[in-house]
Amino acid sequence: MMSEESERLVLPESLRDELKKPIGILIRGKHPKSTIEAVKIIKSFSPNLIVAVGDVVTESLLDVGLVPDVSIVDMKTLRKEYQSPRVCDAIDIKTKNPAGTITLDAWLAIKRAINSGQRIRIFVEGEEDLLTLPAVIHAPLGAVIIYGQPNEGLVVIKVNEDIKKKALDIISRMEGPTHVFRNKGCEGER
Repeated sequence: MMSEESERLVLPESLRDELKKPIGILIRGKHPKSTIEAVKIIKSFSPNLIVAVGDVVTESLLDVGLVPDVSIVDMKTLRKEYQSPRVCDAIDIKTKNPAGTITLDAWLAIKRAINSGQRIRIFVEGEEDLLTLPAVIHAPLGAVIIYGQPNEGLVVIKVNEDIKKKALDIISRMEGPTHVFRNKGCEGER
């Protein structure tokens, strides 16, 4: 049996700058203008699933009438407390994920939420920033992931094979038992 400490991937210093760059379409600006633009792009993709990562992103989408299928929130924005919005008809689940990590528990919670066919809000005790990566890996092709780019705007990712490969490459360079994550579905969903 593995300890909780060994069931997590840790972001090494060498990847921090790379992850500051958007891995999708960056829509610069503030809400509501940037959110309205993001929703136009999302709708143009006709996604089969929409995943929102972040409290402000989730609230901004809800504010303009787009309800994500899966939302991943941590009750914080820019490290300050934040009242996460209620997502209509969502089932709430909880997971733990300390800053700078991806825990196996969070990884599996995202996989279950994406595959559930239900609207899910995942509450993260810790930090949700890196959870965009497992969302990309587990989302079906054609899904959209949207997350916030601090002090810049929103990032919209249309999930395709290239984006999945990029996310898997980043995961493979994190510190920790990447083989455990691969055995738990790191190959992603097709």
